[in-house]
Amino acid sequence: MSPLKRREFLFGLAGVSILAHFSCSSKKSPQTKEPEQNQESLAMLTRPHHLLDIISDYGQGVTYQPHPYGHSLHIVAPQLLADLNTKIKLVIAADAVCAGCKNLLPDGKCTDVLGQLTPSPAKQAYNDVLDARVLDCFALKPDTEMTFRDYLVIVNAHVPGIEEICTHPKENRQERLQGLVAGLVKLGVREKA
Repeated sequence: MSPLKRREFLFGLAGVSILAHFSCSSKKSPQTKEPEQNQESLAMLTRPHHLLDIISDYGQGVTYQPHPYGHSLHIVAPQLLADLNTKIKLVIAADAVCAGCKNLLPDGKCTDVLGQLTPSPAKQAYNDVLDARVLDCFALKPDTEMTFRDYLVIVNAHVPGIEEICTHPKENRQERLQGLVAGLVKLGVREKA
């Protein structure tokens, strides 16, 4: 990460809007929905970026195994991929993937840091900013409920583009884009390019 980009990111963590660096195309989300009031079935709490990770991993052929941190990605990802009609609730907080993680405090805060960045920001702050930017790009509000399939349609409408926001530090942006495209194709949401 160049010094200028790192500086912009750190300003973003402090709550300063750096739209020029993290802007997303002005495409409108085809399936934008407001939070549903009916609580007949509980929706799975999901961080928007965790869903993008799952789509990209699936496209790259990642197999899910229990992680040393103890989080639940190996449980959540196969469940979502097996049933695209799973109801999800997009949150900027600890979610179903975070469950069981050794770094998750009882109050739902994460104690981990991003060691690959210098200085190393708190993962909680980094993820909160990242998820807010993803939701903003998709024109969605926190606590929006929809099916995983509906989310995939929204992601597809922002590919390419969303990889500019959701590529993690030390990841290759082009590989991230390829993973997202391949995942959307495998899930039947996108035709082969």
